[in-house]
Amino acid sequence: MEFNQTARLNPYLNSANGQQGIHTDYENNLMSSRSKGASFQDSVKSALAVTESMEGIFQEAAQLYGLDVNFLKAIGKAESGFNARAVSSAGAQGVMQLMPATARSLGVEDSFDARSNIMGGAKYIAGLLERYQGDKVLALSAYNAGSGNVDKYGGVPPFKETQNYVQKVLSYAGEDMDLSGVLTTGAAGSSAYQSALETLYGLSAGTDSMGLAFSREDARYMVEMMRLRMETMFNTQLLSDEEESGAAGSLI
Repeated sequence: MEFNQTARLNPYLNSANGQQGIHTDYENNLMSSRSKGASFQDSVKSALAVTESMEGIFQEAAQLYGLDVNFLKAIGKAESGFNARAVSSAGAQGVMQLMPATARSLGVEDSFDARSNIMGGAKYIAGLLERYQGDKVLALSAYNAGSGNVDKYGGVPPFKETQNYVQKVLSYAGEDMDLSGVLTTGAAGSSAYQSALETLYGLSAGTDSMGLAFSREDARYMVEMMRLRMETMFNTQLLSDEEESGAAGSLI
């Protein structure tokens, strides 16, 4: 499924170089802005560290580890439908569904941070491809069932789940998946977003004592932030629905 809905942000979410929807960077943090009696808008802008497209993360990870980007995105789609908060029944976490022990071995401190998780998954599959001399089928089998099982059976393990998984990823790799419109906020940005909401709650209740002003312009800015967040959730859900629909179709 192709996404061409690159987020159309208002000017307040533009970065210094004018690029939209990828990075929004600001000089001061939230507390610094508050101490200067800044507006609510300035507080939010200062707090949000990084918001970036998932497309950009996959492109960067693929380039860093010498991978085909469609192949890497196919793993993300098969594993979680690009859901950064996904948790499997076995305990695998994040976009690339890394087990906690695997994540730690890859240097991933927060598996629910999309950037860290995707980078860790890219490093992991790159290592498996090197181990199996570039054989994607064996590398994917090891990603799903573990290298021990691949070595034990001398190839793809006789597990239906693993066999279906390999076929699914290779099929997805042939699709055109544009994730430019699927935005994600890092762990620091998520915390900042929550801080901004708490500030808004205080203002609306008349309990804030930081001298922050909340104007009509700020209200429009807040609405735009919520629109962006909802659009991102909607795009991610569409990808998940497409995967479920395909899975259901394969059973007919």
